[in-house]
Amino acid sequence: MSKKGLLLGSILADAFSLGGHWIYDTEKLKDEFGEYNDLNDPLPNSFHKNRKKGEHTHYGDQTLLLLEYIAEKNKFDKKDFRNFWEVHMKKYDGYMDHATKETLEMIESGEESGSNSTDLAGASRIAPIIYCFSEEKGVEYSRAQTEITHNNEKVIAASEFFARTAYRVLDGLRPDLAMEETSAQMKNQWISEKLGIAKSLLETDTTEAVKKLGQSCSIEGAFPATILLILKYVDDYEQGMIKNVMAGGDSAARGLIAGMIIGAYSESTIPKRWLKEMSSIERVNF
Repeated sequence: MSKKGLLLGSILADAFSLGGHWIYDTEKLKDEFGEYNDLNDPLPNSFHKNRKKGEHTHYGDQTLLLLEYIAEKNKFDKKDFRNFWEVHMKKYDGYMDHATKETLEMIESGEESGSNSTDLAGASRIAPIIYCFSEEKGVEYSRAQTEITHNNEKVIAASEFFARTAYRVLDGLRPDLAMEETSAQMKNQWISEKLGIAKSLLETDTTEAVKKLGQSCSIEGAFPATILLILKYVDDYEQGMIKNVMAGGDSAARGLIAGMIIGAYSESTIPKRWLKEMSSIERVNF
């Protein structure tokens, strides 16, 4: 079990997803990228057209921003990080999603909460917190960082679920058992139902399963799709990340979480050739 694998696995998953992110047509993914077994440039009409191979989506960039805040301040304070986030995101040159734009507008108008976005992305940035803090504080901080931009009950619950799962994996549990224990601990009916749905599709082809669950950003489909990826590829980070991208849609949000859990459990399966091509590798190795 590896904290290093947890952090690298999460941030690398975002860089790996960049080229295929938000392409929903799985046949187009095959036509444009073939096997998609390496990091890739985004297509010219991509939402990330000002990024290149090895760089990150806006999800990954905000994950790195959180990591840099913690490294600089040696703490996590919700109000202080919100200010730090605002300063940096006002001048951000990457894609600005709805949650980011709405949260910046709300801060400008003096509101305390963030957007009510239902996107899984708000729960996907938590690896730096788990890497740096013990479980008691880490779960609290994971929920808090999610609330800043995604003040939505289910997204916040997903953040807690994956944080508690990650800590259990770091303590030595296999991810499947870690998720079962976390679900039992949280006593959240929605989480229990989504976990059961994901488990029921384990024998289904990954692309078909993700399509059935939902390829989009919405927590309703993205949450069980992420669980599915973790359960199916717990021992094989490389295949898990390839299958994630080839399933289409919001592969970056799914990847940040699935890569975190699989990386924590199976660090040795993270491809070194991918890490060498990730532009942020020096920023991660602080």
